[in-house]
Amino acid sequence: MSDLINPRLFARVERSLRKRLNVNVTPHLKRCAAHAKSEDDFMAAAARMLINQQERQEWLASWATRRHNESADTTPADLDTTTPSSLDAPLQRTFRITPQQRERVREALANELGPIADLLLDNEARRADSVTELLQRLESHLESDEQRARFRQSTLSSRSLDA
Repeated sequence: MSDLINPRLFARVERSLRKRLNVNVTPHLKRCAAHAKSEDDFMAAAARMLINQQERQEWLASWATRRHNESADTTPADLDTTTPSSLDAPLQRTFRITPQQRERVREALANELGPIADLLLDNEARRADSVTELLQRLESHLESDEQRARFRQSTLSSRSLDA
């Protein structure tokens, strides 16, 4: 973990995201911390784990408010941890992806992000309406244009699967 990231902040971010996502986020957060140039970079990278854009913005805003008001205390502001109503609807999708294609996408994503790829693929597959949307959603978790280009190249033939 980078010396730039306060261990107390790391621990609180880890607890907050683990509670929201109900998975072990520590490996992904360690990677975010290792690449972060500042605590703000770390927070932005950590926030990308939240799929819903509105939830991500609210989560970041709660941390920014608390950090601004109490610079010595990195405790997040109280948040409503219930699932947003937009996510309550059943997540049944109509597009099809074969197990071989899914594995190819998972491997391409794992090459860029590591073990968190399985979680992201499962979450995004439930929310996507097409293979193209799925790949776009997965690309949004990649930090650099270079990573997105490698991922796109690795999954290029998958794009023709859209129905």
